[in-house]
Amino acid sequence: MFTIEEFLRISNQMRDYYAKKIKDSFQEFNFSPNEISILIILKNNSTITTSTELKVVLGVSKTLISRSVDSLEKKGLIRICIDGKDTRIHHLRLTDRCQPVLKIIDEEIGKINKTLFYDVSVEEMKSLKQTMNKLQKRVEEGK
Repeated sequence: MFTIEEFLRISNQMRDYYAKKIKDSFQEFNFSPNEISILIILKNNSTITTSTELKVVLGVSKTLISRSVDSLEKKGLIRICIDGKDTRIHHLRLTDRCQPVLKIIDEEIGKINKTLFYDVSVEEMKSLKQTMNKLQKRVEEGK
């Protein structure tokens, strides 16, 4: 039986693997793996916009998220926007200055995917995607 703990562990290992591989391409920015993970998540998930959501998705401490968000903001790659309805909520947005960084991240992800998934068939990927979509639907229905 495949447990949720195993699934989350593997997911986190995959995220860490990508972040560490990508980190080498950004030595001039001095990104941490967590900062790269945040950029990737904000780019690919329009519904994840707050530090609290990042904390849940990344499975790291609030302090680490806060430190990473502050660093990315100082680098001009994200901006923090106060919610119009609830001033306690701060949304994170990628800036235009982030676009060249995201382009490099996409290129690096493409290289990593070729190495990581070289022997995974199209059928296996379709099956994985179908399974993930089923789980996502059930989670969304359970909200």
